[in-house]
Amino acid sequence: MITVTVNDRLGTKAQIPCMPSDPVKLLKAMVAAQIGRPVHEIMLKRQGQRPFHDSLSLADYEISDGVQIDLELNTGD
Repeated sequence: MITVTVNDRLGTKAQIPCMPSDPVKLLKAMVAAQIGRPVHEIMLKRQGQRPFHDSLSLADYEISDGVQIDLELNTGD
């Protein structure tokens, strides 16, 4: 079990417990449940990198315990 910090860069950080083998799609669902936004509006990425693909696992992106990733909202505007 690892804990990933999701930062919306507006002063809010959420601690999400997950497994390295979990797909990004599952992490997005857990983040959505915690922040109250629809899953399809959430984009997760490391600072300065491209958004994570839903089908890949956290381990594929070398996400380990204590890693911080950025949350961006993609509302389609």
